[in-house]
Amino acid sequence: MRKPRTLDSWREYNKVLAYQNTESFLESVDLNGSLEVALIYPNAYEVASASLSFHDLYARFNALPNVRCERFFFDRSFKKFYSIDSLKPLDEFRIWAFSVHFELDVLNIIDVLLGYKIPLLHEKRNAFHPVVVIGGALTYFNNALLSLLGDVVHSGDLTDEFLSILRSLTGKESRSEIINAFKENPNAVEGEDFLPAISHKLSKSVFMTDKAAFGSRFLIEIGRGCKRACKFCVAGHTFGRERFLPPDELKKEIDSRKGQIENVGLVAATVTDYPWLEEVISYFSSERFKVSVSSLRLDSLSGELLQLLKKSGQSQFTIAPEGGSQRIRNSFSKGISEEHIHKALKMGLTAGFKKIKLYYIFGAIFESEEDRKGIVKQIHEARKMGYSQVVVSLNPLIPKPRTPFAELPMLDIDKLRKIEFELRNQLNMKGVKVDFESLKESVMQFSIANITSDDAIEFLENRSFTTERKKYLLGLARRINSKRKEW
Repeated sequence: MRKPRTLDSWREYNKVLAYQNTESFLESVDLNGSLEVALIYPNAYEVASASLSFHDLYARFNALPNVRCERFFFDRSFKKFYSIDSLKPLDEFRIWAFSVHFELDVLNIIDVLLGYKIPLLHEKRNAFHPVVVIGGALTYFNNALLSLLGDVVHSGDLTDEFLSILRSLTGKESRSEIINAFKENPNAVEGEDFLPAISHKLSKSVFMTDKAAFGSRFLIEIGRGCKRACKFCVAGHTFGRERFLPPDELKKEIDSRKGQIENVGLVAATVTDYPWLEEVISYFSSERFKVSVSSLRLDSLSGELLQLLKKSGQSQFTIAPEGGSQRIRNSFSKGISEEHIHKALKMGLTAGFKKIKLYYIFGAIFESEEDRKGIVKQIHEARKMGYSQVVVSLNPLIPKPRTPFAELPMLDIDKLRKIEFELRNQLNMKGVKVDFESLKESVMQFSIANITSDDAIEFLENRSFTTERKKYLLGLARRINSKRKEW
């Protein structure tokens, strides 16, 4: 392993080392294989360490006797990229496996490749370049950009077929032999054709750190897939039918961690659709574990569940009305009513909650000012009922492929800015915190999510540098919109 030679490299090395020193492993991971794989999460350490996909890939790759998989994360200041596990620099690894879950993380993949002077188009690489493998949630719905960046793109969940190919490699193969082996995988993307793999294996934390986005918490996936099929959501249309972790297996897993963990986070696309949710939270609470969950589905929320969550240590609960009016919620196929929202607010107070977070989507092409007034009305109601702190998360609608909104235009950024300004003023009240997603970044997400192969080539060949990319992606959004019909 090469040691850092410059002051900047030492700073980078020590930053990674500092993160490494915060980690505690819940199970042993064998790092003795000869085939060296760099598992790269192209986002900050805080996000990477909270990703169950990152944990699962790390554990399952290293379960193969021939593989030594080490973890990397993205930091804009990094030049060398040192492994969290051994502090070896990235360029000492033969296979670079990117797990990409957010559109803007594609730009971070580009920056890693540019930093090492690796051609962005895979067809321009030579025998001395690493094999770039790309997987993750983004591969479920549009691979136009990823299939140009990656020598191999695996669409969907990790499969036994992919692991079998990885197990067959010795590390002595040529670059082209490794790529050809991976392309035998039935879920490998070829051009614009792809079939996302759907797995029934659920994930759990392999290590814990207080630097993770959710803190030092044992995360466990209790369900995958979603039956709700909200029109704006990729998960409900591509992640497959619901599959759940049986409650006995869940209890056994958590019980085996006694003495190792105190805080448990239950993860699923829709946690409240888990059939045994109240049962398992009650059990964990009785065993003195503190349990938290993500956003709660309004029409399957109960007072008993909220009381259990409060008792187990959760200080705030989160709901997602998504729309301020019934018309908007119906257009989204949310399946919830004003009564569901009011009832949830009331049950939360009865359970002892004083803090609540609400998610809304604004800026749909068919939205009116009257629809947005409903958002303000609901927040007023929450404060009037007695919530001391109300967090409002507002995000513009981003139409995405493979959803019923796939051909919908995204509202122009100037109109979105006007709406944001109005909502900020209307929600400027005591006890209310308003969070807006960056509008420019949202529009860039729209462009990356909907980019075609031709535009992807133009982007990677001419517009991918930092100074050009934002301008190009904002312009691309306008071109995409010009080809789409109004609602």
